[in-house]
Amino acid sequence: MGENIQIGRHSTLEVEGSGMVAAYIHTGAKVGVLVEVGAGKDETTSQDAFKSLVKDITLQIAAANPTCVSRESVDPDLIAKEKEIAAEQFKDKPAQAVEQILKGKMEKFFQNICLVDQGFVKQNGDISIKEHVASASKELGDEISIRRFLRFQVGETDE
Repeated sequence: MGENIQIGRHSTLEVEGSGMVAAYIHTGAKVGVLVEVGAGKDETTSQDAFKSLVKDITLQIAAANPTCVSRESVDPDLIAKEKEIAAEQFKDKPAQAVEQILKGKMEKFFQNICLVDQGFVKQNGDISIKEHVASASKELGDEISIRRFLRFQVGETDE
């Protein structure tokens, strides 16, 4: 072939219990996504509403580039660093104001990096992914959860 091809990173996902792993390659093949979505019942995974939800989630990951599924999976050191940066920006403000500003800044931070806190791009951000999944769970009569995901982009390296 004569091309200098280097694989920067590789990973696999396998379904643990009931659920499915879905893949999505964005137009132009520059971004690829794998996501594992769990279901409480095996029969849920064969329903069109579940498949549609999983596809929506892959599109969200490709478009919004989250780094983790939820707040619980964010590295505590990263949270502390982000709080420190925000507190430094507003150190001249009164303590009560800094506390409220810090709370707002951290909320915005989580909405940027946590998949379930992001505004759902297909709904122009009017609802969060968490709300979209809850709505689908109610419709399907099952407990649905986003377990994990991988997002690959051409040119990125494993950091």
